[in-house]
This record gives sequence, structure tokens and C-alpha cells, in this order.
Amino acid sequence: MDNRAFGLGKDALTTGEVAGICNVAARTVSKWIDSGRLPGYRIPGSRDRRVHVRDLEAFVAAHGIPVTRPSRTAAPLRDDRRTHVLVVDADRTAAETVRGILEGLGTFRVTVAADAIAAACAFGALSPDVVVFDRSAGDATAFVRAVRTHGRRGDAAFVASGPVGQLPASFPGATLAKPYAVRTLVEAIAPAGRQAESLAVA
Repeated sequence: MDNRAFGLGKDALTTGEVAGICNVAARTVSKWIDSGRLPGYRIPGSRDRRVHVRDLEAFVAAHGIPVTRPSRTAAPLRDDRRTHVLVVDADRTAAETVRGILEGLGTFRVTVAADAIAAACAFGALSPDVVVFDRSAGDATAFVRAVRTHGRRGDAAFVASGPVGQLPASFPGATLAKPYAVRTLVEAIAPAGRQAESLAVA
């Protein structure tokens, strides 16, 4: 079997690479592996998984999945060219789901924090482009006020999420009522992504 079938020149692919080829989120690939539909394996001593190219070829053929073949000339976005999103949510499962979806799109890199203190540390150390702050993690408005008072990255965008009726009335950014669609989330953070890209090119 030709290990260059998907244009990556590898015998095995990461879940992110499989997601890009199949046009799905990385979390979806993990579910395929967990359910046994797609053969995969873990790297010893790591949570990372790999899928053999031959197994992916058989899988997409059996299920009629349209694939995207990576361009040989287009390089993947470097981390400094992706929109860096800080997801703050006390619900770890929800935060990891958002991480899987966004990173599966290939244009975002995601850091997760469980509360306002961890978020403040991550914000100061990593300077994310966007912060998606869920109501479960604390007061989103107070968080924005605190990081701006301390002079930390004034151009970052902020998105507050939470149940309808619990979103801050005067939040200095976008708001997302849960549950929200992936498209709604991406649309909320896309303007910051465009701003980050223009700054990187300038």
C-alpha cells in the first residue's frame, strides 16, 4: 500500500490529520476509534493516537467518506498563525469537546482552564487571541475587567457563554447561549482570527 495515498508521506496519521482528510472534528475521529469503527492505537506513555494509512483508506472506502487530499505545496498553519483560543469552563468534558472541534478545523489552537484563576495565569503566560469564558467558571465580566486592569493584551477578544438568562447583561464582547452550534461558536471567534492573521502578515 502506498503510504503517500493522502499526500502526507507517512505510514500512520494523527487524529488531527485524519480529521483534516475526512473533513470532521478530531473528536469525531476519536469516537470512531473508541467505537472500533476505525482501527487505531495509542502511542505508549501518551494519550496521542495514530491510524495506519491503509486502515484509513479502507475506512473511507467502506463508508463512502469524501476526503480532502492535502496539497503538496501548502504548509500547515504554524501555531503562531492559528487563532489561539482560551476556553474557560468548569465542565472539563464540555471544554475538551470544544477543544476537539476547534483544533479539528485546523485554524485554531486551544488552551483549556477550569476556573478564573487558572484562566488568568494562562492569559498572562500565553496571550490568547480569544477567551471563551463560561458562566460555570465564574464571572466573565469581572475576569475581563481584571485582565484589562493589569494591562494584559488589550486587543484580545472575549466571548461569554452560559445558559439563557445567566449571560451578563453588559458584557464587553460577544455572548453565546448554551447549547450553541459549532457554526455559532466559530462565527463568534472568527473576527479575532482575522485580526490575528492580519497582525501576523503585517
